[in-house]
Amino acid sequence: MVFAALVVATSCVDRAKQEREENTARVLGRAQAMELSASVPLDTIEMEKLLIDVRSREAELRRRGHGKVADVYLASFLETLDSVNPSLAAELR
Repeated sequence: MVFAALVVATSCVDRAKQEREENTARVLGRAQAMELSASVPLDTIEMEKLLIDVRSREAELRRRGHGKVADVYLASFLETLDSVNPSLAAELR
């Protein structure tokens, strides 16, 4: 009985941690996409640096075994980018 309760408690803690990581990834993805808003003037090099950073973070998350968090991060980035700079979002897809 105690073991079962410990397993359930551990599962809840793991789930809460996963949700926090996904929320953080979602917020970061949105923030980075907002930097690429059509109304924010960026030169080509700045834009490329930001896009490389996005892919680098995604790859690092996947390398560390956080594939679902990487999916949330990238989806949030692309969804936000689609609303603030649709032409760039279309190019990246």
